[in-house]
Amino acid sequence: MKNIIHASFFLFSFFFLLFSSAGSAFALELEVSGEVKTGLYTERREQGGETYSYTRIYNNDGDSGPAEGRIRLGINVTAENFGIRTRFFQRNFLRGSAVNDMSTEKVMVDYAYAYLNLLNNQFTVSAGLMGESPWGTGGPELFREVEYNDGGYPVIGIRTEWKPGFLPGLNLGFVLNRQDDTMPDDAIEKFGDLFMESVVGVAYEHEYFAFRFAYRFDRGIDSPAAIVNGERFVYRVEERILGKLLPGMQVWANGYCYGIGAEGKGSGRSAAGYIQNWLYATYDHENFIAGLNVRYLDIFGNKSNFQQLEFKPSFYWKFFNNFLVVGLMAGLEMGFNNAKGFEDSFYNYWFIEPQVKVNFNSSFYAAVVYRYTSSPQNPTTGYTDTTNWVNLRLVYTF
Repeated sequence: MKNIIHASFFLFSFFFLLFSSAGSAFALELEVSGEVKTGLYTERREQGGETYSYTRIYNNDGDSGPAEGRIRLGINVTAENFGIRTRFFQRNFLRGSAVNDMSTEKVMVDYAYAYLNLLNNQFTVSAGLMGESPWGTGGPELFREVEYNDGGYPVIGIRTEWKPGFLPGLNLGFVLNRQDDTMPDDAIEKFGDLFMESVVGVAYEHEYFAFRFAYRFDRGIDSPAAIVNGERFVYRVEERILGKLLPGMQVWANGYCYGIGAEGKGSGRSAAGYIQNWLYATYDHENFIAGLNVRYLDIFGNKSNFQQLEFKPSFYWKFFNNFLVVGLMAGLEMGFNNAKGFEDSFYNYWFIEPQVKVNFNSSFYAAVVYRYTSSPQNPTTGYTDTTNWVNLRLVYTF
């Protein structure tokens, strides 16, 4: 990873010097963006008649990583029809903390690549640490890019995009991608294997709808003892007609499928394929925000076969011109087959999550979030497991 960091800074420095030296010929533009997300978290959990509690620095909004929070810095440099884009992040503010010790983690790279636009921006070639894919799923609950490896880190690649002028909004692409699994020691890599981790993608932006889709292939010479990922795809679809009829209304979905063809190949956790889909419906009114999120997870393969279905409705009132936002989210998860907690219960858990949020400005907010979670009564022990947590979240973006 240290080599990746050095290569990223070298790439940025090289192109910045190149663009600066050509200042008389190019209109140089520099854009810097970023965010800081952290907070204070305290939890009390009653499980099997025992009580556990702890407090630490943490933002558990689902998008800040497993450690204390996240610092992210993006740097974009453009000069006419070419430039570079890079973004760095750090998730561990406290080295060697007692909870989630990530003392070996250094500053990571989301992506760092150079690009060139040709033929009146109808053709784009990018090279470097791939990311910011035009075919990614987007958030908020789920973000996936198939150019990344199984550990969630970017890999070296070459991406080509074709955006034909006769159909504005269409983006067709191909990524020559590095492999994400090891090979057996006696394997002989052929020239054609270089293309077997490739990604193909398509995206289309329209006034009434939009979609993104990407598919990643998998090499047949990967080691059976490795974590076998198989082939995979990600997608995102948006419906935009309702937003025109009812301003503030948005309906969209995203999801992914990993492990296609991996069944029976190896002993890794991805030898079982898994599909996860999210459906979102949100109405952002002048006075309130109402929403419903639905999640479906299906894990299948050699030894696994279970499904989960989760519903999360939410409603938040806006006060003082959106300065103060107060409301709550609730949730219910049901399990099927091996994902069912107890045979005599139709659900795995339910929760309620009140929230008070203060938007100091468009860049900074603070929120206090409480969640109570309860699982069904265990028929063997007679106990009902519960969790109470409170999270003070601080978020600054620029």
